[in-house]
Amino acid sequence: MAAEKKQVAQYLEELYRWNKKVNLTSVARDKAQAVLIEPSFSMAEFFPPGDALEIFDIGSGGGLPAIPLAIRFPQHGFTLVESDRKKSIFLQHIASLLGLKNVRVLNERSERVSQDAVYAATADVVTSRAVKRDDVFSAAGGLLKPPGRVIIHHTPDAPAEFGGYRLFGKNPSADCFSRK
Repeated sequence: MAAEKKQVAQYLEELYRWNKKVNLTSVARDKAQAVLIEPSFSMAEFFPPGDALEIFDIGSGGGLPAIPLAIRFPQHGFTLVESDRKKSIFLQHIASLLGLKNVRVLNERSERVSQDAVYAATADVVTSRAVKRDDVFSAAGGLLKPPGRVIIHHTPDAPAEFGGYRLFGKNPSADCFSRK
C-alpha cells in the first residue's frame, strides 16, 4: 500500500506539473484525491473476475481512470486510447516514470482503434471518464469480447439501457453497463 501511495502521489505531481502546459485536468490540486483518484479506484468494483483482464480506456486525457487503476492492478493490461498527441506524450511519460509495464498508449482516435482487427474483441472492460457516452459505447462495440463491460463516470441520469448495453450496476462514481 505504501508503494501505491507513493506512485499515486508521483502521478499527481506530474499531472499538475504538466497541466501548466497541456490541459489535462480542471480539478484543483487540493481536490484531486477525492475527485480524481478515489472515483477511479471505485470503478474496479465492477471488474469481472479474472487475473489478467484487458482494459481499454477511451479518451484517456490525463490518465484517468486508467493510471490509478494500472497502479493498483498491475496484473491487468491497460490500453490508453488518446487522440491528442500532447496528452499521449504525457501518458507515455507517466507510464515510463512510474514503471507501469502493464500500460500501453495508442495515439489514435477511438473510432479507428475500435475498427482495427488487431484490437477486435480483445477487451474485457472499456472505461472512460470524460468522453461522450455515444463515443464510448461505439468504441466498446468493436473492442469488447462477450460479454464485456463498459464502466464510465457516473451521471445521475444514467439510463437503464444505452446503445445495446444494459445498466449492470452503479456506485456514486461509476455506472457499469454490460451487453444485453
